[in-house]
Amino acid sequence: MFKILVPVDLTESSYKACNFALMFANQAQEATMVILHCYQDYLEEPNGEGMFSESNATSEIITDHVLRRNQTDAQERLDELYQTLKAVNKNPYLHLERVFMYGMPEDLIPEEVQRFKPNLLVMATKGESNMARTFFGTISTSIAKDINVPMLTVPETYEGTTIKRVLYATDFGKEDTQVLESLQQLIQPFSPVIECVHVADELSKSDHQKLEELRSKLQKSAKTNISYTLLDGDDVSDALQKFVSEQAIDMVALTTHSRTLLGSLLNPSLTKRLVLESQVPLLIFHASD
Repeated sequence: MFKILVPVDLTESSYKACNFALMFANQAQEATMVILHCYQDYLEEPNGEGMFSESNATSEIITDHVLRRNQTDAQERLDELYQTLKAVNKNPYLHLERVFMYGMPEDLIPEEVQRFKPNLLVMATKGESNMARTFFGTISTSIAKDINVPMLTVPETYEGTTIKRVLYATDFGKEDTQVLESLQQLIQPFSPVIECVHVADELSKSDHQKLEELRSKLQKSAKTNISYTLLDGDDVSDALQKFVSEQAIDMVALTTHSRTLLGSLLNPSLTKRLVLESQVPLLIFHASD
């Protein structure tokens, strides 16, 4: 049973994330996909200074009415999304569920991950222009550091519908072989090409040797076509995004546990750039310590 958890904020980007999740669910013989909406009251308490008690009571009634209306609206939109996904789903062995919970997403999503134990967490991300309106994108960035299941972030602007070319960013850590095997297993149904890429500001002989060692380790067990590339660049994010654009990459994969290159992905500014500014889906693995 392949299990997918998709937290949604009920915007257009959520629908895209759900459709991308369905791509993975439809490749499994049997799957369960849960769409989760975390509802929170967002109206401030009325300011009662200088107001009569009757006015306070009236304001509280109005506020309660509006909050109830907002809650009902959110539940209806979640039901609408659920029905839309049921209509487009082509996998008769997919069990689709919807969950409506009260609380902050950054608190509830890790709890639901522990309860549901998904094989994949899929979340939508938004760019900087939308951050004043919603912080859902920064929630993805934060949760990426704490959740120990593969997490796939889907940009709001992404229009792709297939996975044919995948970039895996490596720093030649001991976890690379394990992560690449997990990556191959996850995306094998799509028959993609994996571009294994290492970025360094000054490429050395050691980099070439480590790349060949990684190639040798994976050569016998490779389930997909894997190519290996060294990139010269002092800005990891820029180098990777340029490669994505030039090589028509459909998805980027990386791991959060490493001593050098990918360890720096936990730096807030670089994480923000890769997760929120990436033009293609980003698949984040969590290697064991």
